[in-house]
Amino acid sequence: MHRVKRFFISTSMFMAVALTAVPLPAAEAPAAGSTTPNPAMEQVMRMASFLSQLKELSVTIQSAYDVVQESGQKIEFAEHRKMTVARPDKFRVDVERSDGETFRTAFDGKTVTVFSPGKNMYASTEVEGDIDSAIRHLVGDLKLRMPLALLWVTSLPRQIENRILEAEIVETSSLHGTPCFHVAGRGETVDVQLWVPTAGDPLPRRIVLTYKNEEGQPQFRANFSDWNLAPSPPAALFTLDIPKDAGRIEFLAKVPRPAAEPAAKPAGKKGAKK
Repeated sequence: MHRVKRFFISTSMFMAVALTAVPLPAAEAPAAGSTTPNPAMEQVMRMASFLSQLKELSVTIQSAYDVVQESGQKIEFAEHRKMTVARPDKFRVDVERSDGETFRTAFDGKTVTVFSPGKNMYASTEVEGDIDSAIRHLVGDLKLRMPLALLWVTSLPRQIENRILEAEIVETSSLHGTPCFHVAGRGETVDVQLWVPTAGDPLPRRIVLTYKNEEGQPQFRANFSDWNLAPSPPAALFTLDIPKDAGRIEFLAKVPRPAAEPAAKPAGKKGAKK
């Protein structure tokens, strides 16, 4: 029996120690000079602007993603996440995968630490700046897996304007009793569906990403619940309690590659004069 693959998303697409990043696709604002408003984009931008200005938040995310096997079969894996953000410079993510493995990631304003309790191993790196800087470093430099990372950066509105090419409202549907605009957006490589409440705080209730250029067009799906916009997290929450016997490792992107062996010198000709 073939070994089952767990991950499908390349590091350039989705937020790899054991943790790659799923970028939120986005849509383009109306063309320059256009005066016709796009109701769908208005809802997406309402959500983006609201999220980017929050000082604190916590949310539970139940996600699932397809992994296309060598046979062409799609297999779904799931993750449960608890995200806590305290701007400008603190966040924590607690993850439990469908196989029971857990990970914790925290940024305390100076250091990002990733801990695997099951393996009793951790990695850490210093980061200067705010949450935006930390996420850019984790995803762009260290290739760490952090799904929907763009939702937590203050540049979210601009990111969406640069990514979504077109969008439309599919319908108004109810998710767990909350009426939502079901918005479908198209990007260059990723299509997105968003469910945003029709009234009240425009906090996303569901997101579906379709990687249309990948073999089998796999999807990533996330449902959001337990939004709290004033969690008042203690500072200690953003410092992980690492056991003294835990092993420290480097992030994969920081592990030096073995130096190439020097090319062998050509053998001298026999009888050559010195």
